[in-house]
Amino acid sequence: MKHIKWITVLLLAAVPHLNLPAEFTWHPVEGWQFQGDRSKAFIGDPEEFEHIRSLMNTAKEAHEEGKLRKAIRYYRRVWDRYPGSIFAPEALFQTAQVEYDRSAYRRAFNALTTIILGYPDYEQYATVVRLQFSIATDLYQGKRARYLWGLLPGFKGYDRAVIMYETMVANAPYSEYAPMALMKAAELHLKLNNDIYAVDTLDRLINSYPDSMLTGDAYLLLAKTFAKLVDGPHYDQGATREAISYFEDFLILFPDHPKIKEGEDGLDRVRSIQAQCKMVKGDFYFYKWKDFRAAKVFYNEAITVAPNSPEAKIAQVQLAQVDERIQNRIEQYERENSLVPSSRREGLAEQLQREAGFIPSSDSQGVEDPTEF
Repeated sequence: MKHIKWITVLLLAAVPHLNLPAEFTWHPVEGWQFQGDRSKAFIGDPEEFEHIRSLMNTAKEAHEEGKLRKAIRYYRRVWDRYPGSIFAPEALFQTAQVEYDRSAYRRAFNALTTIILGYPDYEQYATVVRLQFSIATDLYQGKRARYLWGLLPGFKGYDRAVIMYETMVANAPYSEYAPMALMKAAELHLKLNNDIYAVDTLDRLINSYPDSMLTGDAYLLLAKTFAKLVDGPHYDQGATREAISYFEDFLILFPDHPKIKEGEDGLDRVRSIQAQCKMVKGDFYFYKWKDFRAAKVFYNEAITVAPNSPEAKIAQVQLAQVDERIQNRIEQYERENSLVPSSRREGLAEQLQREAGFIPSSDSQGVEDPTEF
Protein backbone atom coordinates (compact mmCIF):
# COMPACT_ATOMS: atom_id res chain seq x y z
CA MET A 1 0.00 0.00 0.00
CA LYS A 2 2.84 2.37 0.77
CA HIS A 3 4.28 1.93 -2.72
CA ILE A 4 0.86 2.48 -4.26
CA LYS A 5 0.50 5.76 -2.35
CA TRP A 6 3.85 7.08 -3.64
CA ILE A 7 3.02 5.99 -7.20
CA THR A 8 -0.22 7.96 -6.92
CA VAL A 9 1.63 11.05 -5.72
CA LEU A 10 4.09 10.86 -8.61
CA LEU A 11 1.25 10.44 -11.09
CA LEU A 12 -0.37 13.55 -9.65
CA ALA A 13 2.79 15.51 -10.35
CA ALA A 14 2.77 14.29 -13.95
CA VAL A 15 -0.86 15.25 -14.67
CA PRO A 16 -1.15 19.04 -15.04
CA HIS A 17 -4.88 19.40 -14.48
CA LEU A 18 -4.60 17.82 -11.05
CA ASN A 19 -2.02 20.32 -9.84
CA LEU A 20 -3.65 23.63 -10.58
CA PRO A 21 -2.99 26.22 -7.85
CA ALA A 22 -5.59 26.18 -5.12
CA GLU A 23 -5.68 28.90 -2.46
CA PHE A 24 -7.22 28.19 0.92
CA THR A 25 -7.86 30.43 3.88
CA TRP A 26 -8.83 29.44 7.40
CA HIS A 27 -11.71 31.18 9.15
CA PRO A 28 -12.48 30.30 12.78
CA VAL A 29 -16.23 30.20 12.12
CA GLU A 30 -16.58 29.10 8.50
CA GLY A 31 -13.55 26.79 8.47
CA TRP A 32 -11.38 26.22 5.39
CA GLN A 33 -12.53 28.27 2.41
CA PHE A 34 -11.47 27.80 -1.18
CA GLN A 35 -10.46 31.07 -2.86
CA GLY A 36 -10.90 31.55 -6.59
CA ASP A 37 -12.94 30.13 -9.42
CA ARG A 38 -13.89 26.52 -8.60
CA SER A 39 -14.58 25.81 -12.25
CA LYS A 40 -10.84 26.15 -12.95
CA ALA A 41 -9.81 23.68 -10.25
CA PHE A 42 -10.23 19.92 -10.06
CA ILE A 43 -12.59 19.49 -7.10
CA GLY A 44 -14.24 16.16 -7.88
CA ASP A 45 -17.46 14.99 -6.27
CA PRO A 46 -19.08 17.84 -4.26
CA GLU A 47 -20.02 15.52 -1.40
CA GLU A 48 -16.47 14.17 -1.24
CA PHE A 49 -15.19 17.73 -1.32
CA GLU A 50 -17.31 18.70 1.69
CA HIS A 51 -16.28 15.54 3.53
CA ILE A 52 -12.60 16.33 3.01
CA ARG A 53 -13.19 19.94 4.08
CA SER A 54 -14.84 18.64 7.24
CA LEU A 55 -11.72 16.56 8.00
CA MET A 56 -9.55 19.62 7.41
CA ASN A 57 -11.73 21.72 9.73
CA THR A 58 -11.55 19.12 12.49
CA ALA A 59 -7.77 18.91 12.13
CA LYS A 60 -7.30 22.68 12.25
CA GLU A 61 -9.52 23.03 15.31
CA ALA A 62 -7.57 20.28 17.06
CA HIS A 63 -4.31 22.04 16.21
CA GLU A 64 -5.52 25.33 17.67
CA GLU A 65 -6.68 23.53 20.81
CA GLY A 66 -3.24 21.96 21.27
CA LYS A 67 -4.41 18.44 20.38
CA LEU A 68 -1.53 17.84 18.04
CA ARG A 69 -1.83 14.07 17.65
CA LYS A 70 -5.49 14.37 16.74
CA ALA A 71 -4.70 17.10 14.21
CA ILE A 72 -2.03 14.96 12.56
CA ARG A 73 -4.39 12.00 12.42
CA TYR A 74 -7.08 13.94 10.55
CA TYR A 75 -4.64 15.68 8.21
CA ARG A 76 -3.15 12.28 7.41
CA ARG A 77 -6.55 10.98 6.40
CA VAL A 78 -6.81 13.75 3.83
CA TRP A 79 -3.46 13.36 2.06
CA ASP A 80 -3.29 9.60 2.53
CA ARG A 81 -6.81 8.69 1.38
CA TYR A 82 -7.42 11.55 -1.06
CA PRO A 83 -4.04 12.38 -2.67
CA GLY A 84 -5.82 13.73 -5.76
CA SER A 85 -7.84 16.25 -3.78
CA ILE A 86 -6.99 19.94 -3.96
CA PHE A 87 -6.81 19.79 -0.16
CA ALA A 88 -3.96 17.24 -0.19
CA PRO A 89 -0.97 19.64 -0.45
CA GLU A 90 -2.50 21.94 2.15
CA ALA A 91 -3.03 18.96 4.46
CA LEU A 92 0.64 18.03 4.05
CA PHE A 93 1.72 21.60 4.75
CA GLN A 94 -0.42 21.75 7.88
CA THR A 95 0.94 18.34 8.92
CA ALA A 96 4.46 19.71 8.66
CA GLN A 97 3.58 22.65 10.87
CA VAL A 98 2.01 20.42 13.51
CA GLU A 99 4.96 18.01 13.45
CA TYR A 100 7.30 20.98 13.80
CA ASP A 101 5.35 22.15 16.87
CA ARG A 102 5.86 18.64 18.29
CA SER A 103 9.63 18.89 17.61
CA ALA A 104 9.28 15.99 15.18
CA TYR A 105 11.67 17.59 12.70
CA ARG A 106 12.23 14.59 10.46
CA ARG A 107 8.50 13.99 9.91
CA ALA A 108 7.87 17.68 9.28
CA PHE A 109 10.66 17.79 6.71
CA ASN A 110 9.41 14.64 4.97
CA ALA A 111 5.89 16.06 4.68
CA LEU A 112 7.29 19.16 2.99
CA THR A 113 9.41 17.03 0.67
CA THR A 114 6.25 15.20 -0.42
CA ILE A 115 4.76 18.57 -1.44
CA ILE A 116 7.84 19.46 -3.50
CA LEU A 117 7.90 16.13 -5.31
CA GLY A 118 4.17 15.51 -5.69
CA TYR A 119 2.63 18.99 -5.80
CA PRO A 120 5.14 21.37 -7.46
CA ASP A 121 2.35 23.87 -8.29
CA TYR A 122 1.40 24.37 -4.65
CA GLU A 123 0.88 28.10 -4.17
CA GLN A 124 3.10 28.22 -1.06
CA TYR A 125 6.02 26.41 -2.70
CA ALA A 126 8.53 29.12 -1.68
CA THR A 127 7.28 28.90 1.90
CA VAL A 128 7.74 25.13 1.81
CA VAL A 129 11.39 25.48 0.82
CA ARG A 130 11.96 28.18 3.45
CA LEU A 131 10.41 26.02 6.16
CA GLN A 132 12.60 23.08 5.13
CA PHE A 133 15.65 25.29 5.51
CA SER A 134 14.43 26.43 8.94
CA ILE A 135 13.97 22.83 10.10
CA ALA A 136 17.45 21.82 8.94
CA THR A 137 18.92 24.93 10.57
CA ASP A 138 17.26 24.07 13.87
CA LEU A 139 19.12 20.76 13.82
CA TYR A 140 22.26 22.61 12.70
CA GLN A 141 21.99 24.73 15.83
CA GLY A 142 21.73 21.67 18.04
CA LYS A 143 17.99 21.40 18.66
CA ARG A 144 16.77 17.89 19.43
CA ALA A 145 13.68 15.98 18.47
CA ARG A 146 11.47 14.86 21.36
CA TYR A 147 9.72 11.57 21.95
CA LEU A 148 7.15 10.13 24.38
CA TRP A 149 4.84 13.14 24.41
CA GLY A 150 7.81 15.49 24.41
CA LEU A 151 9.32 14.16 27.63
CA LEU A 152 12.35 12.37 26.16
CA PRO A 153 14.86 14.42 24.15
CA GLY A 154 16.68 12.71 21.32
CA PHE A 155 20.28 13.05 20.21
CA LYS A 156 21.60 16.02 18.30
CA GLY A 157 20.90 15.48 14.63
CA TYR A 158 23.88 16.96 12.79
CA ASP A 159 23.97 14.04 10.35
CA ARG A 160 20.25 14.38 9.77
CA ALA A 161 20.69 18.12 9.11
CA VAL A 162 23.30 17.39 6.43
CA ILE A 163 20.89 14.99 4.72
CA MET A 164 18.15 17.62 4.85
CA TYR A 165 20.37 20.29 3.31
CA GLU A 166 21.45 17.94 0.53
CA THR A 167 17.82 16.95 -0.10
CA MET A 168 16.91 20.62 -0.45
CA VAL A 169 19.66 21.18 -3.03
CA ALA A 170 18.60 18.09 -4.99
CA ASN A 171 14.88 18.96 -4.97
CA ALA A 172 15.10 22.74 -5.36
CA PRO A 173 18.51 23.52 -6.92
CA TYR A 174 17.40 26.92 -8.25
CA SER A 175 15.96 28.28 -5.03
CA GLU A 176 17.71 31.05 -3.13
CA TYR A 177 18.23 28.64 -0.24
CA ALA A 178 20.30 26.11 -2.24
CA PRO A 179 23.71 27.83 -1.84
CA MET A 180 22.96 28.52 1.81
CA ALA A 181 22.11 24.86 2.30
CA LEU A 182 25.44 23.81 0.77
CA MET A 183 27.36 26.21 3.00
CA LYS A 184 25.59 24.95 6.12
CA ALA A 185 26.21 21.34 5.06
CA ALA A 186 29.91 22.08 4.58
CA GLU A 187 30.15 23.67 8.02
CA LEU A 188 28.53 20.61 9.57
CA HIS A 189 30.93 18.31 7.71
CA LEU A 190 33.81 20.25 9.24
CA LYS A 191 32.17 20.07 12.66
CA LEU A 192 31.94 16.29 12.25
CA ASN A 193 35.56 16.09 10.99
CA ASN A 194 34.41 15.00 7.53
CA ASP A 195 36.93 17.25 5.79
CA ILE A 196 36.81 15.48 2.42
CA TYR A 197 33.03 15.81 2.25
CA ALA A 198 33.35 19.48 3.21
CA VAL A 199 35.78 20.04 0.34
CA ASP A 200 33.38 18.40 -2.12
CA THR A 201 30.40 20.42 -0.84
CA LEU A 202 32.24 23.75 -1.02
CA ASP A 203 33.52 22.91 -4.49
CA ARG A 204 29.94 22.29 -5.65
CA LEU A 205 28.84 25.61 -4.17
CA ILE A 206 31.61 27.49 -6.02
CA ASN A 207 30.97 25.79 -9.36
CA SER A 208 27.16 25.67 -9.23
CA TYR A 209 26.52 29.13 -7.73
CA PRO A 210 29.43 31.38 -8.79
CA ASP A 211 27.29 34.53 -8.42
CA SER A 212 26.01 33.72 -4.94
CA MET A 213 26.81 36.08 -2.10
CA LEU A 214 28.29 33.06 -0.30
CA THR A 215 30.83 32.19 -3.00
CA GLY A 216 33.54 34.33 -1.39
CA ASP A 217 32.98 32.66 1.96
CA ALA A 218 33.14 29.29 0.20
CA TYR A 219 36.54 30.11 -1.33
CA LEU A 220 37.89 31.18 2.05
CA LEU A 221 36.48 28.18 3.90
CA LEU A 222 37.77 25.82 1.22
CA ALA A 223 41.26 27.32 1.52
CA LYS A 224 41.13 26.98 5.31
CA THR A 225 39.96 23.38 4.96
CA PHE A 226 42.92 22.48 2.75
CA ALA A 227 45.22 24.30 5.20
CA LYS A 228 43.77 22.12 7.94
CA LEU A 229 44.74 19.02 5.95
CA VAL A 230 48.42 20.01 5.84
CA ASP A 231 50.46 17.63 8.02
CA GLY A 232 53.60 19.80 8.16
CA PRO A 233 56.73 20.62 6.17
CA HIS A 234 58.05 17.05 6.32
CA TYR A 235 55.08 15.58 4.42
CA ASP A 236 53.48 15.83 0.98
CA GLN A 237 52.57 19.43 0.15
CA GLY A 238 49.59 18.74 -2.12
CA ALA A 239 47.13 20.21 0.38
CA THR A 240 49.45 23.19 0.91
CA ARG A 241 49.46 24.00 -2.80
CA GLU A 242 45.66 23.72 -2.95
CA ALA A 243 45.30 26.01 0.06
CA ILE A 244 47.63 28.59 -1.52
CA SER A 245 45.65 28.43 -4.77
CA TYR A 246 42.28 29.02 -3.10
CA PHE A 247 43.61 31.76 -0.80
CA GLU A 248 45.03 33.54 -3.85
CA ASP A 249 41.75 33.11 -5.78
CA PHE A 250 39.85 34.52 -2.82
CA LEU A 251 42.08 37.59 -2.59
CA ILE A 252 41.93 38.22 -6.35
CA LEU A 253 38.21 37.62 -6.90
CA PHE A 254 36.92 39.25 -3.71
CA PRO A 255 39.21 42.18 -2.88
CA ASP A 256 36.43 43.98 -0.98
CA HIS A 257 35.34 41.00 1.11
CA PRO A 258 35.05 41.82 4.84
CA LYS A 259 37.27 38.83 5.66
CA ILE A 260 40.10 39.88 3.36
CA LYS A 261 42.56 40.19 6.28
CA GLU A 262 41.77 36.64 7.32
CA GLY A 263 42.58 35.48 3.79
CA GLU A 264 45.88 37.34 3.77
CA ASP A 265 46.92 35.86 7.11
CA GLY A 266 45.95 32.38 5.95
CA LEU A 267 47.95 32.75 2.76
CA ASP A 268 51.02 33.85 4.75
CA ARG A 269 50.71 30.80 7.02
CA VAL A 270 50.50 28.22 4.24
CA ARG A 271 53.27 29.92 2.27
CA SER A 272 55.40 29.76 5.40
CA ILE A 273 54.76 26.01 5.63
CA GLN A 274 55.76 25.57 1.99
CA ALA A 275 58.92 27.59 2.62
CA GLN A 276 59.70 25.35 5.60
CA CYS A 277 59.35 22.34 3.30
CA LYS A 278 61.88 23.89 0.90
CA MET A 279 64.21 24.49 3.85
CA VAL A 280 63.94 20.85 4.93
CA LYS A 281 64.93 19.71 1.43
CA GLY A 282 67.75 22.23 1.25
CA ASP A 283 69.13 21.10 4.60
CA PHE A 284 68.97 17.50 3.45
CA TYR A 285 71.05 18.20 0.34
CA PHE A 286 73.42 20.50 2.25
CA TYR A 287 74.17 18.42 5.33
CA LYS A 288 73.44 14.87 4.17
CA TRP A 289 74.46 14.67 0.53
CA LYS A 290 76.89 17.63 0.46
CA ASP A 291 75.21 18.67 -2.78
CA PHE A 292 75.69 22.42 -2.57
CA ARG A 293 74.11 23.19 -5.94
CA ALA A 294 70.85 21.44 -4.99
CA ALA A 295 70.88 23.04 -1.55
CA LYS A 296 71.14 26.50 -3.09
CA VAL A 297 68.18 25.76 -5.38
CA PHE A 298 65.88 24.90 -2.48
CA TYR A 299 67.07 27.74 -0.24
CA ASN A 300 66.38 30.19 -3.09
CA GLU A 301 62.93 28.64 -3.61
CA ALA A 302 62.16 29.13 0.09
CA ILE A 303 62.92 32.84 -0.33
CA THR A 304 60.82 33.05 -3.50
CA VAL A 305 57.79 31.30 -1.94
CA ALA A 306 57.65 33.47 1.19
CA PRO A 307 60.04 36.43 0.87
CA ASN A 308 58.80 38.16 4.03
CA SER A 309 58.69 35.09 6.27
CA PRO A 310 61.17 34.09 9.00
CA GLU A 311 62.09 31.11 6.81
CA ALA A 312 63.34 33.50 4.12
CA LYS A 313 65.79 35.07 6.58
CA ILE A 314 67.02 31.64 7.65
CA ALA A 315 67.41 30.65 4.01
CA GLN A 316 69.60 33.70 3.36
CA VAL A 317 71.84 32.68 6.26
CA GLN A 318 72.03 29.15 4.87
CA LEU A 319 72.93 30.44 1.42
CA ALA A 320 75.81 32.38 2.93
CA GLN A 321 77.00 29.20 4.65
CA VAL A 322 76.76 27.26 1.40
CA ASP A 323 78.82 29.87 -0.43
CA GLU A 324 81.39 29.84 2.36
CA ARG A 325 81.60 26.04 2.27
CA ILE A 326 82.06 26.11 -1.50
CA GLN A 327 84.81 28.73 -1.27
CA ASN A 328 86.58 26.68 1.38
CA ARG A 329 86.48 23.61 -0.84
CA ILE A 330 87.91 25.58 -3.78
CA GLU A 331 90.74 26.98 -1.69
CA GLN A 332 91.50 23.54 -0.27
CA TYR A 333 91.54 22.09 -3.79
CA GLU A 334 93.95 24.74 -4.98
CA ARG A 335 96.32 24.10 -2.09
CA GLU A 336 96.29 20.36 -2.64
CA ASN A 337 96.88 20.71 -6.38
CA SER A 338 99.42 23.53 -6.40
CA LEU A 339 101.93 21.36 -8.32
CA VAL A 340 99.45 20.62 -11.12
CA PRO A 341 100.04 22.68 -14.31
CA SER A 342 98.08 25.93 -14.27
CA SER A 343 96.04 25.13 -17.40
CA ARG A 344 94.96 21.81 -15.94
CA ARG A 345 94.31 23.36 -12.51
CA GLU A 346 92.02 26.06 -13.97
CA GLY A 347 89.94 23.43 -15.76
CA LEU A 348 89.54 21.36 -12.60
CA ALA A 349 88.68 24.47 -10.57
CA GLU A 350 86.01 25.43 -13.10
CA GLN A 351 84.57 21.93 -12.92
CA LEU A 352 84.47 22.13 -9.11
CA GLN A 353 82.73 25.50 -9.24
CA ARG A 354 80.18 24.15 -11.69
CA GLU A 355 79.47 21.19 -9.40
CA ALA A 356 79.18 23.54 -6.42
CA GLY A 357 76.73 25.83 -8.16
CA PHE A 358 78.90 28.89 -8.85
CA ILE A 359 78.75 28.25 -12.63
CA PRO A 360 75.46 26.99 -14.15
CA SER A 361 75.76 23.66 -15.89
CA SER A 362 74.98 23.75 -19.60
CA ASP A 363 73.32 20.34 -19.55
CA SER A 364 71.07 20.93 -16.53
CA GLN A 365 68.00 23.12 -16.17
CA GLY A 366 67.89 22.74 -12.39
CA VAL A 367 67.50 20.17 -9.67
CA GLU A 368 64.57 17.78 -9.93
CA ASP A 369 62.58 17.62 -6.73
CA PRO A 370 61.76 13.95 -6.11
CA THR A 371 58.92 14.89 -3.69
CA GLU A 372 56.93 16.87 -6.25
CA PHE A 373 54.14 14.89 -7.88
